[in-house]
Amino acid sequence: MNKFEKMEKRMDEWQSGIRILYKDIQTIRNWTDEQVWKELENEIKRITPEGQFGEDDLAWTREILTSKRDVTLWEAVRLTIRFKHSTPLLDALGNLRARYKSRT
Repeated sequence: MNKFEKMEKRMDEWQSGIRILYKDIQTIRNWTDEQVWKELENEIKRITPEGQFGEDDLAWTREILTSKRDVTLWEAVRLTIRFKHSTPLLDALGNLRARYKSRT
């Protein structure tokens, strides 16, 4: 398996995982797509330094999470470089899941 094939495999696993987490939060809370997105957006803004996750990033993230589009290999490479030492989306999803799972 070459480097690109490995990256595509990791990209597919990441995309599938974040979509599952997103839907899990929505199901646990019985929220609409708009409600779960608003909570996630607020959590991302809360935990990331200002300017690290902009409005264009939020719009792109929402499209990926709601399956309106799939991440491309080059977007995955860019994200890997950009967020080499942080995982703001996974952190925000994890925070919301833990917060709302503990309330059930």
